[in-house]
Amino acid sequence: IRGIIDGFHWGMLPLTRGEIARLLDSLEARRRDLSRIDRRKLRDFTVEFEYDMKKTLQKASPFLPEFSFLTLFDNQRQKYLAAYEDSAASLFVDGFGFFSYRIASGDSTGSPFISLGELGLRVRGTLFDRLGFYLQISNGVRFSGDPDLGRLENRLKVNAKFQEKGKFFDFTTGYLRYDLDWLRMTIGREQLLWGTGSADRLIFSYNAPPFDFGRIDLRYKRVHYSFLHGSLVGSDSLGRQLSSKYVATHRLEFDLFPRIRIGLSEILFYSNQPLNFAYLNPLVFLTSADLSVDPQNRNNMLIGIDLEIAPTRNVRVVGSLLIDDLNFEYLGLKDVRGNENKFGWQWGIVWTDAFTVQNLSLSGEYTRINPFVYSHRSIINSYSHHNLPLGHSLQPNSDEWLFGFDFEATHRLNLSGQIRLQRTGENLVDLGGRMIYNVGSNIFRGDGDFVHPNVFLDGRRVNRALLSAELQWQPIKQYFVEVKYFYRSFRFPAGGRNLSDSILWTTLRLDY
Repeated sequence: IRGIIDGFHWGMLPLTRGEIARLLDSLEARRRDLSRIDRRKLRDFTVEFEYDMKKTLQKASPFLPEFSFLTLFDNQRQKYLAAYEDSAASLFVDGFGFFSYRIASGDSTGSPFISLGELGLRVRGTLFDRLGFYLQISNGVRFSGDPDLGRLENRLKVNAKFQEKGKFFDFTTGYLRYDLDWLRMTIGREQLLWGTGSADRLIFSYNAPPFDFGRIDLRYKRVHYSFLHGSLVGSDSLGRQLSSKYVATHRLEFDLFPRIRIGLSEILFYSNQPLNFAYLNPLVFLTSADLSVDPQNRNNMLIGIDLEIAPTRNVRVVGSLLIDDLNFEYLGLKDVRGNENKFGWQWGIVWTDAFTVQNLSLSGEYTRINPFVYSHRSIINSYSHHNLPLGHSLQPNSDEWLFGFDFEATHRLNLSGQIRLQRTGENLVDLGGRMIYNVGSNIFRGDGDFVHPNVFLDGRRVNRALLSAELQWQPIKQYFVEVKYFYRSFRFPAGGRNLSDSILWTTLRLDY
């Protein structure tokens, strides 16, 4: 945001280690332009990414084969379980784990507690400097307490083991990637972030767990094109798991002007069908391809447009538009014909070194998701994975104001916080949970979208205030202390009810 680093973009994350190494190299040449804290952070990063930058392991401290207790708490070197490199290959093995104690109190949670632990292994490396591989596996356990408190975390909420008995949980990600710099081909599973929001993003965000995909990326100077076809987990209206659910996406990013970058995305969901080669074509307009093979309009097609603007040093402005359905003939109409048009949008600003305070960033963001966005007339093609939204966590027929701060007190002590003010018009249901009036607030109930004109925030009003604060401290390199506090309040104006909860997480984490 300061304009010191060249070529970094938020539109598609994560970056590869090779990309990060090139950005760190560019920062080394401008070290004098960095703040004192950032220079120390850069020192830690150049140790962590030493092999990717220099193809050396001079600052590495492997646990094997020559173990020494002195290396366990080395504060200057990168610690590994094992590390190997030669002219043709590299291999790194890391261990990681955490212990977390969480407590809550409030109207909807009661006063539960839970203690959790997890241990895992990470293996990564390269062959001939072109083929990269990555595997991460972990197993965890609930030592004590209420499993329902653990399920407030999305990754535990949808974990099959934890769903079954609330005791154990496991996770895995991994991929193979062939990288020619200008061409990259990936097959595997990892968390993806697409879009430009500072908290949640409209296309792919952190809310759902990672999914499996094949992906091709093409890069030429400041142009980046990505094709992805992935496999998702979904359910029908009776809760039965689908035999298949897929997502296909194309995304093009390029600089419109030196300080303006634009991203164009198209996203298609189709389910309970064989793998369709029309959607495996990396160079086709998906909307037209879908109409040619599915004239019944069973699939869910969306288009995304996002902008990233750097109007001046230390300021970043972003905006996103998600088009779920579009019919120019009925654009702006207030009757039922206007329901043909379904939009979500988001805009925000980030100001770093705010008020001349070094390493203080302030952010503000507004998001609005209109009725029936992300949903589909058939639940099987909703914008979801494991029954969690792939995009923004905000449900349709809602809007949100977000204000946040991020302050690096030292290069290893970070303080951050957010307040999110949300308004939602919820569907009206009877005591048995049966739908009375669908105002389009549930991504799994897209039926009835042409019964009546869509009115924003129609239905049962719910106003939420969500506050979070986090402290992350790394007293010794690769040893972490984390404290997170969450407060949430729900106000129902029609009934005069108010609910509130407080949740506190304390975590000790090791990444060796």
